Amino acid sequence: NNQAGDGEEQTSEYTFVRNKSDGGIGGMTAADICNEFGEEEIVRILKIYGDEPRARRIAASIVDARPLSTTDDLRKAVAKVTPEFAKKGRRMGRTATLARVFQALRIVVNEEDVVLRDALEIMAPSLIRKGGRLVVLSYHSMEDRATKRVMRDGTIGGSRRSGGSMQKDMFGNEIVSEDGTARPWKTLGKRAKATEAEIEVNSRARSATLRVAKRL
Repeated sequence: NNQAGDGEEQTSEYTFVRNKSDGGIGGMTAADICNEFGEEEIVRILKIYGDEPRARRIAASIVDARPLSTTDDLRKAVAKVTPEFAKKGRRMGRTATLARVFQALRIVVNEEDVVLRDALEIMAPSLIRKGGRLVVLSYHSMEDRATKRVMRDGTIGGSRRSGGSMQKDMFGNEIVSEDGTARPWKTLGKRAKATEAEIEVNSRARSATLRVAKRL
């Protein structure tokens, strides 16, 4: 059932962090982040990659609990500042909070933000011909924000509509849209979310966001 699926997903997140103690991409591990990064940097990671409302309290608890050597150590550090059940709803409870914390760590360890930037800013405009469609299905807000900015401005970091550097494809050719700007995309319609009927079939669809853009 759906509940079992969600439990399995959460367990895989916890196991992933434990296994990464042997080394992640570039040799960085979740343990490195928890034990060696400054408190403010951990706050930034939890806010940006996890949308964690308790980022500051959790970061302080992680620093206080050092050294953390197991996934259970991290779970206990989070539990110290997070109620098992919250009056404001499931999102503020311990299970949802742990899922966001592990998500944030996974993104940094695997450099998923770098891969996403390369895919959206470099690969997509180079490979999709004029009139083609870029379709992106995001499962958390960091991905969706990046997608929205790229489709609107051509870049994750800021606007290139005026005064920005000219974008080039993989062959070194300048990417110029039909209106003469460096903006390579035109957003088509509004973002789409799963319907209640779709969520009933697959509960994980609740967090998915679909965006579509046309290559200019």
